[in-house]
Amino acid sequence: MEKIITEAILKSKIFTKQEISAIGLDVGNFSVKVTELRSSTNKFILKGIGFSPINQNDPQGVVSAIQNAARDAKVSTKKVNASIFPSGVIVRYLLLPTMTSEELKKAMNFEVERYAPFSRDDVVSDFQILKEDPIKKNMKILLVAAKKEFVEARVKLIENAGFEPQLITIDSLVLKNSFELNYPEKRDVTVGLLNIGSKLTNINIVRDTASYFMRDVQIGGDNISSLLKEKLGVSTEEAEKIKCEFKLSDQETFKIIEPVLGNLLNEIYLSFDYYESEFGLVVDEVFLSGGTAEFGWLREFLKENLGREIRILEPTKNLIIDSNLSSQKVTELSNSLAISIGLALETFN
Repeated sequence: MEKIITEAILKSKIFTKQEISAIGLDVGNFSVKVTELRSSTNKFILKGIGFSPINQNDPQGVVSAIQNAARDAKVSTKKVNASIFPSGVIVRYLLLPTMTSEELKKAMNFEVERYAPFSRDDVVSDFQILKEDPIKKNMKILLVAAKKEFVEARVKLIENAGFEPQLITIDSLVLKNSFELNYPEKRDVTVGLLNIGSKLTNINIVRDTASYFMRDVQIGGDNISSLLKEKLGVSTEEAEKIKCEFKLSDQETFKIIEPVLGNLLNEIYLSFDYYESEFGLVVDEVFLSGGTAEFGWLREFLKENLGREIRILEPTKNLIIDSNLSSQKVTELSNSLAISIGLALETFN
């Protein structure tokens, strides 16, 4: 699926045969992750990874973090692939009569005007055909639209940091890139991808290289920490420590964070239920990524309540690790690299 991009980026999104490196820039709420990949005979080499926390007290904290993470990764180019936050982004799954490509483009313009709560001139959009049914003569379509000002704001941020944006997309879309590269044997299996960050959880249900359901939920690890801090009257640092060391057998603490876990579980249930009712298939397995996915107690909780195998997505599993990269650094950051690796892979799609 093509990316949500402005005209300015579209004009520069032309790669020559010599352009064999790609940079994924993942700007989160509290940190920036940077990944450089290089293609080599149908394989991908992990050339560099970088991480930098964002100084929340510095107005230029995000810009500085981008520069620091890029420096940490020792990137070889200023051209980057990035994503925007889900605010101002609309994702819709549509069922339309079978039509030609030209008819579909016109229909999508109408659908954008129908669903976007702002002027068509203020929107950039793209779509993908998920499934065509020749018997019922209809097609299922994924439509993604973003408010142009949010895209342009991200472009400006990247340029202020001294880099050149090649494409702008959304996290939920690129999450499947990391999965497909590392788990090609799962192509015929329906998989739920959950990228659980500090403030957001990206949900993507994929099968046969297509995304059949995708949404972002405003729930993450920070919600758990904030609740612990409030209810126990402890510092932010102490709340983080309690979260990291928590065990499901600790009923007292579980009762405190249960509302957050319940809300997250409900959103996952709703997402899986939509897919299963719409497509008549069951979500077979679940893969977790993101910083919050590191907690064993969370995996245990999800396994008990979802009744499915819960696995950690290993975004570097099928990558060739450059000899200059520290294996310890790759291991420590691996859970947080699914989005930045997915962004870098967009160059080669």
